[in-house]
Amino acid sequence: MRIFTLSLNGARQSARIADVVSFVGEDASGSFGLQAGHERCMTSLVFGLARYRRADGVWRYLALPGALLYFVENELFINAGVLLRIPIIIASAWR
Repeated sequence: MRIFTLSLNGARQSARIADVVSFVGEDASGSFGLQAGHERCMTSLVFGLARYRRADGVWRYLALPGALLYFVENELFINAGVLLRIPIIIASAWR
């Protein structure tokens, strides 16, 4: 299984998650997904939920009031003023 690193950066918090398998987000053109090995890209995420799946197979959710996404060399950077990670207990009920 190929993985990449997710780097979340907000005004008051940051986190690095090293075992991400896939990411699903939405920009002005609609929903899209990223996996390891994707070509370099940059976009502006819209207000709403994004999700990512780690190597354990569980989807985790992010509430974003808009953010900048940049994927390069198997690292996904998400920069936002505010980041809210939804607890896995709640998120697992949405699978």
